Amino acid sequence: MDTKHYTELVRLIDKFNNERNSLTVLQLQTLREDLALTFFYISDFSAQCIANYDAKDYERKRFYAEKEELHRNEIDERTGKNYNVADSERLARIDGKQIDIETAEALRQKEKIRIINIATQQILNSISARINQLNSK
Repeated sequence: MDTKHYTELVRLIDKFNNERNSLTVLQLQTLREDLALTFFYISDFSAQCIANYDAKDYERKRFYAEKEELHRNEIDERTGKNYNVADSERLARIDGKQIDIETAEALRQKEKIRIINIATQQILNSISARINQLNSK
């Protein structure tokens, strides 16, 4: 992860969480701008997380297709016949443990960044609402 900007995003969110009731309109506006800018800086990383998952999922599907095809052409030593479709799929799943783990990790990262994106947008909206509330007093 882009740790520099992620760390800054967390710091800014913590600042809002801890000081939101004592910040002036100007301080809230500055905080909102800083948050939005930092959020922008992690956008490339966000896109990369999505692309990484999509690529890993495609790699997983290709892996399974290749393994199933390979096993369908193998002879089952017990029967002397080619493996059937169900056996080929079962053997491919056994072979695919590592790619499944890698795909799950890519999905975890994609979902984490998706949640960060949603939460940050909600926090930005909350700051805007607080600014509007203070301005209307």
